Amino acid sequence: MSFFDELKRRNVVRVGIAYVVIGWALAQVAEFAVDNFHAPEWTLQIFVVFLLLGLPLVLFLAWAFEITPDGVKREQDVDRSQSIAPQTGRKLDRVIIGVLIIAIGFLLADKFYFNSALESEEVVAASGRQSIAVLPFVNMSDDKDYFADGLSEELLNLLAKTPGLKVAGRTSSFAFKGKQEDLRAIGTALGVATVLEGSVRRSGDRLRITAQLISVDNGFHLWSETYDRQMADVFDIQDDVAGAIAEVLKLQLAPDASRLTGNAEAYSFYVEALPNIANRTVDRLEIVIRLLDSAIAIDPRFAKAHEAKALAYWMSSAESIDGPSARQLVYESAKTALELDSTLVGARLFVATAGPDNLKRKNEFAAVEAAIKAAPNDFNIVRVLCFDLLSAGYLQESLQCANRMVELEPLSPLSHWRVAASLSALGRRDEARASWQRVIELGGTYYQWDIAVEELVAREFDAAIRTLEGAPPTYVWRAEDARRILQGVADADTGKDFLDAWVRVSLAGASNWYDINNVYYWYLALGYLDDYWRAIEEIGSRHNYVWSDADFLLHYGLAFRSTGFTRHPRFLAYAKSTGLTDLWDTRGAPDFCSMDSGEWVCE
Repeated sequence: MSFFDELKRRNVVRVGIAYVVIGWALAQVAEFAVDNFHAPEWTLQIFVVFLLLGLPLVLFLAWAFEITPDGVKREQDVDRSQSIAPQTGRKLDRVIIGVLIIAIGFLLADKFYFNSALESEEVVAASGRQSIAVLPFVNMSDDKDYFADGLSEELLNLLAKTPGLKVAGRTSSFAFKGKQEDLRAIGTALGVATVLEGSVRRSGDRLRITAQLISVDNGFHLWSETYDRQMADVFDIQDDVAGAIAEVLKLQLAPDASRLTGNAEAYSFYVEALPNIANRTVDRLEIVIRLLDSAIAIDPRFAKAHEAKALAYWMSSAESIDGPSARQLVYESAKTALELDSTLVGARLFVATAGPDNLKRKNEFAAVEAAIKAAPNDFNIVRVLCFDLLSAGYLQESLQCANRMVELEPLSPLSHWRVAASLSALGRRDEARASWQRVIELGGTYYQWDIAVEELVAREFDAAIRTLEGAPPTYVWRAEDARRILQGVADADTGKDFLDAWVRVSLAGASNWYDINNVYYWYLALGYLDDYWRAIEEIGSRHNYVWSDADFLLHYGLAFRSTGFTRHPRFLAYAKSTGLTDLWDTRGAPDFCSMDSGEWVCE
């Protein structure tokens, strides 16, 4: 008898086939279990390894031992005439056939039922899954996080252009940087169903980028990929990531007419500038402008770099007393960007509002509302519209706009500040205080001043002192100053003189409009409206109202209308001189004014 015949007689071949078939079936079940019970992928790998290691052991046992009516015996101890190996073989055949039938049935069910049910579930949940947060990619290099953050932000901007896709804003997404938060918590906080996360390693001109799209409700990886490319391929990587996400979420990417730039080095400077823009402090904005200048020096036709530079100048105007100079810089950068790429919505808005011939309220509104139509999910444009709506007296619209800011940036203190300011302007003080408290919970402790103003307007001096003493120390917020000022102004005979003296000293040391405004706000909060209006008019006469802190003082006065700000006789005179009444004539009356005999009357 040949060796192969002996293998068959001892049922070694049948045992091997049975083992492979049963092992394969078990592997299918194990894969299904791993997927549905969220077990680590390595558990399936270890299971398969043990199955493979078991095969030679099973074959050895089948060769060396035989099943008999008296139990398992060594094959050499079994009388061939008494062997039941043929019967055992037939039983093994039935086992093999049975397992194959079950396995084939499982495969068919998986293909035609489970997959189709999953696809149906995906179709049903498509609208719920069409929302995403781009978390800041983890920096795996030795350098700073700027490139990884900038790449994350550019991916966010690219996805935000996709029709039908809700994308959480940059401030909210980046609030989770460096934190090991549960995905479900992130999804709940940001109101999204999927999260894109990954890492970046940069070494010279080499990039290694990993990205994975995860469903927040069950932690499933919907898609993942690793890219080992040259720096010059970063644009292709972005396109691939965005395209893969659009495919998974069953969306159509918005057509992109052209690359931002064809130069990888220029792009590197640009993405490093992006996260610094968000910080908006003077030193950061100076870094931004230097980085963008470097990008533009390499590629003068880099339109987005010119637009970003306009944005940086616009933000720096808030840090500078010299508004007109900042306005001119904004206009020049935006004009260059628009000449290079006429589709840039932000550049178009800056040209329309910062141009020397466009400083009118009607022009401002027309430009901002046109920009909103072109880019309804652009948080920076929405925030400008919200500011303009409140400044023009459209309080209900301002509240709706502020709620839209919260929808786009749920974890941004500024979003909730806009809600609070609108509620306060509408006289809904309790709701406003709750929103300001939410601002502080989100880290906007600077806005404790607004709660203090509410308390000062209500003459709750002790509460205001406690609020200011709980704020972080800044130029205006020194705990001893808050108590000393309020105690000083409480004297009916000398209080006003005390406040005037403090304001003069404080203004002499002011270095930016934040400091200036927070000094003048004392006049508003304590009811000295003549002095507050004198500050608005004086600053407005030196600088155009749109590009100076006069407009912010007006804005703040409207937010705290309970002081009687809009009933003051100077309000309508100022509204007429700055073009507000022209806007009302064409756009409609603000919430607290009406026409009476051809004249505006405000409450």
